[in-house]
Amino acid sequence: MRVSTSVLSGAVGLVLVAGVLGASGHARAERMWTDDIPVGRPYVKPPLPARPMSEAQLVATLGPVSIPMLEPVQLDALRTGVLEEITRLKAMEEDPQRISLLDALGSLYGGDLAGPFWIENGKFSQKARIAAAEMARADDYALDPAAFEVPSMELAGGVDAVRAEVGMSLAVMAYAREAFGMQFEPNSISLWLDHKPQGPEASDLLPRVSSAADPGAELRRLHPSHPAFEALRRAYLVATGRRAPEPPTLPPQIPDGPRLKVGDDHPHVALVRERLDVPADSVEPTYLDRELGNEIRNFLRRNGKRRVREINDDLRALLNAPPPPKKLPDAKVIEANMLRWRWLPRELGSVHVWNNIPEFTTRLFKDGEKIHEERIIVGQTDQQTPVFSDTMNKIVFKPQWGVPNSIKVTDLLPRLRGGDTDVLARRGMKIIGSSGREISPHRIRWSSADIRYMSIVQGPSAWNPLGQMKFMFPNHHAVYMHDTTSKHLFSSRERTFSHGCIRVRNPRKLAEVIFEDVQGWDIKRIPELLGRRAEDNNEVYLDKPIAVHNVYFTLVPDGQGGFRQFKDVYGHDRRIIQALQGKSLRWIAANDPARIHKRRVQEIERSSRYNRSSYSSSGSSRRAASSEGGSSFASSQRSSLGAPSPAPVRRAKPRVSRQIKPAWPPHFWYD
Repeated sequence: MRVSTSVLSGAVGLVLVAGVLGASGHARAERMWTDDIPVGRPYVKPPLPARPMSEAQLVATLGPVSIPMLEPVQLDALRTGVLEEITRLKAMEEDPQRISLLDALGSLYGGDLAGPFWIENGKFSQKARIAAAEMARADDYALDPAAFEVPSMELAGGVDAVRAEVGMSLAVMAYAREAFGMQFEPNSISLWLDHKPQGPEASDLLPRVSSAADPGAELRRLHPSHPAFEALRRAYLVATGRRAPEPPTLPPQIPDGPRLKVGDDHPHVALVRERLDVPADSVEPTYLDRELGNEIRNFLRRNGKRRVREINDDLRALLNAPPPPKKLPDAKVIEANMLRWRWLPRELGSVHVWNNIPEFTTRLFKDGEKIHEERIIVGQTDQQTPVFSDTMNKIVFKPQWGVPNSIKVTDLLPRLRGGDTDVLARRGMKIIGSSGREISPHRIRWSSADIRYMSIVQGPSAWNPLGQMKFMFPNHHAVYMHDTTSKHLFSSRERTFSHGCIRVRNPRKLAEVIFEDVQGWDIKRIPELLGRRAEDNNEVYLDKPIAVHNVYFTLVPDGQGGFRQFKDVYGHDRRIIQALQGKSLRWIAANDPARIHKRRVQEIERSSRYNRSSYSSSGSSRRAASSEGGSSFASSQRSSLGAPSPAPVRRAKPRVSRQIKPAWPPHFWYD
């Protein structure tokens, strides 16, 4: 009976299991009530930590272990002394620039255990002597050899060798700094000289010079390699008496011959044309026409001869005479121009724009060849075009113009305060708020508004001073190249009329050259981009960015052994010469027009800050309050801006002003 009961119970169990499992033998998806009962994780007993093995057990297990003997690191006594000498010199030094040089030298000798570079067996190596001899000739490059403190080549060993190694390394590093024009920072004498020269690092310079086949040639490679710099260097040697001037080359001789008058045809006429640079436009080169006759008469008059329109013996003698020796510029002016070459990047760019400010000329170069040249207008003497290098990345067609503060305050504000609130609409200008939406001038209380902090723009039009396009090379000066509506100004010889930007006489031609010769684009796109239905303020980015160099060279080689000299319109030559002659940099900076301009702007900013909103909204006007504090100085400054001073406001209790901090350089000084 028990057996049958057990069988029955087993059968019932099988039936229940079969009910739970499906036909395929897998468990059904239904959950059972017991699934919700939490079940703890089974206890796992952690293993006991192994006992540390004794030395005998370790040997028995692993076998005998052989540990190689390492030789102790032996530091060369000279290198150790060099590091100690650098530490000693640094402890005695106060000049931050000198301390930086010593830090770089210590990192080189100590970090990589490099060197010595110049000492062999307690004496200067032959390469060190070659480098020292080259530095002694530094005056061939308008540098002072005494500035490098080259140690004596005769050593007694010991401490002398250590100090000689450090001194030679410091001298080579100082030579490199001078070769890159780092005697002083350019903007330490003028904020408008904004090149930032960077010399080679000690970790690259010292191993390269000391291991070169010719250390002297390696040092000479630190100087600019441009032909214009070499022409200046040669002229400097002649001007300082270190080299004799080259004898003038005789011009092509005009043989003796008959007297030729206007209307004659003779082979000698072509020779005279070439010498006087009078091309034959509509006649044969051998024909003496009236135009050539007039030039002959003027030439004879300038040289004190009888004024006639004929080729005679007097003319032949004058043209065959050797030219007078070329008058060289002053050596200090040559040196100043050489220094500005040192500040430039060593690689100007295979394609680059060259804006020479004193020459009022822009040029576009490609692979060393000039492919475009045009007249430009630059900044006024008190709002100068800054000297720096950057990269052009786009051209803006039909540009929008942001009105500079100089025009806002001196021109617009008096009209607006006088009640002429339609002046902006007549000129195509509008006020743009911080949200990007236009603000009506009728909503602004102009008697107390601070117009300098309002964004006033003018869309493309016949009155837009940017003209049809602008060439952008983004920089913190907010300076760029652009078109202009004042074309008549390009006929002036001295073209300092802008607020800092560079105006181009024929920007469309410049754009065509950039499109076709540099970018490889179709120039037919340009008329489309300037069309009536074309998009305003259309930015066209360049596939191949172009290096832009705003430079200041008053001496430019003329290709005939001489120089074209231009007026020092901004006074940079004068300031650089003063610095090279040892004049106090602080004194020069105190008389810097850029710094004077900056101080004037900051004084005006401090004297006319406002702390209230300058326009009303929804019919309720929010009055503006000034932080002038009743100062007569503030009133005079505002009056000098060309706008009437607001009437003083009486208040029962003084209010706390929200100060608006001005930024420098102020973008509004450039158009």
